[in-house]
Amino acid sequence: MSFASRTRRSARCALSAVALPLAITAGCAGNHDAMVAPAPDRPWTVPNTATYSASAVERSKETTSPDHGAGPPAIDPGKAYELAELIDIAQRTNPQTRVAWERAREAALGVGLAEAVYAPMLSAQAVAAFQRMPAPLPKTVLSPQGFFVADTQFFLPALTLKWLVFDFGGKEASIDATKEALAAANFGFNATHQKIVLDVTRAYYTLNAVQGQVEVARASLSQAQTLQDAAESRRARGLATLPEVLQAREQTARAAYELQQSIAGETDARMALLEAMGVRPTTPVRVAGLAGRALPAMVEDTADKLVDRALAQRPDLLARVATIRAREADIRKAQSDFYPRIVVSGDVLQNIGRVRVTDIPGWANVNDTGYGAAIAIEMPLFDGGLRKNRLGVAQSQRRVAEEEFELARDQAVRQVVKAYEDFKVALRQREAAVALLAAAERSYDAAIDSYRNGVATFVDVTNAQTALTKARTADTETRSSVFTATASLAFSTGDLAAPQP
Repeated sequence: MSFASRTRRSARCALSAVALPLAITAGCAGNHDAMVAPAPDRPWTVPNTATYSASAVERSKETTSPDHGAGPPAIDPGKAYELAELIDIAQRTNPQTRVAWERAREAALGVGLAEAVYAPMLSAQAVAAFQRMPAPLPKTVLSPQGFFVADTQFFLPALTLKWLVFDFGGKEASIDATKEALAAANFGFNATHQKIVLDVTRAYYTLNAVQGQVEVARASLSQAQTLQDAAESRRARGLATLPEVLQAREQTARAAYELQQSIAGETDARMALLEAMGVRPTTPVRVAGLAGRALPAMVEDTADKLVDRALAQRPDLLARVATIRAREADIRKAQSDFYPRIVVSGDVLQNIGRVRVTDIPGWANVNDTGYGAAIAIEMPLFDGGLRKNRLGVAQSQRRVAEEEFELARDQAVRQVVKAYEDFKVALRQREAAVALLAAAERSYDAAIDSYRNGVATFVDVTNAQTALTKARTADTETRSSVFTATASLAFSTGDLAAPQP
């Protein structure tokens, strides 16, 4: 068999030996996409908020493609959308969800990178070479020229394995830090969803309130026209003066102007809703009204219980906790650098070649396997303070994370207490607005009838009309404010759009 044939045959054997361990290593790689939300249009499902672990995250929804969620549904201009439908569209279309989702996916890939760094590293190389080497040699009968020439041809495939076996917890600390960073990203993803839900909810109720104000303005214009007709009728019979008629016409003109202002406010509120949803501002969308919808009941829990629930489940606070744990893992990693590392290495090779020298006929051939193994203990003795400074930075970062958590926790407590008090005030204002509206309607009806009969004055009617308009406005605003306060309270406690484990 020629040297070239033996080389090709040995190369195929070497490549087979390399491919087998590489295939085994690839099969052991984890699917880190399963550690984040399956799509950007739904929050991450928390396995257990008390003892969460990034490695325990499972898919809450199977998708054919992990890179894209379900597309947003087409918006029907003729349909009146409920709040839940608007929230669903927002979760699918708002770019903030996709940004937060990609950040969570990056964190999941970071876990894979950390695990891969400390996995056994298997590498293959193959070297083919030819060398002609003249060398001096004492002049003898066998070598009268005083030197000899050696020709060498070889093909050397090799397989090398290197593995960090022990480093006093540094490997585990690095992986733990990336897992906690993943948990923080997933909690941040959920917080983004809750923020979007709150924004859409507020914009939805604001739009409903503004639409109610438009209806109030239309009713006010109608009442002004009725008063103007009554004043002109009385003027024709000699019972009213010209200033009364002119004031009635002024009231009608003012009511028409206020109606246009309300319509402009409705346009602004609609644009704010579209912005919160993350859709084009030119998208035509109609929203369902609040008529017939029961008001939320008073919360039975006390403010202290609501605060406890917020501290236990708010995703932004849980993300802060995960960040603290990641910083603690960084400290453990920095501390491990002060201790030795134990590294195991090994290699196997196939030496395929031949050699010949001057004055000796023929080639000397070799085709044999070589191998070796080693265990090394690495201990840095001096690094100019590098390890000490790294440890100091890690400890400082942990203290910063702890202080940021304290600030976020205090802010969350204040938000819960304020939302709780705002909700109670909104309920009381709603009760007062209902009673005010009933009284204002009766007062206006009595005033306009009395004015037609010549008993009440024009001023009495305008005052009653102004009071009725304010009462209707208060009725519309307090109804929407109760629902908005309910959403704000749910957001402050972490109940709004909270995923179920």
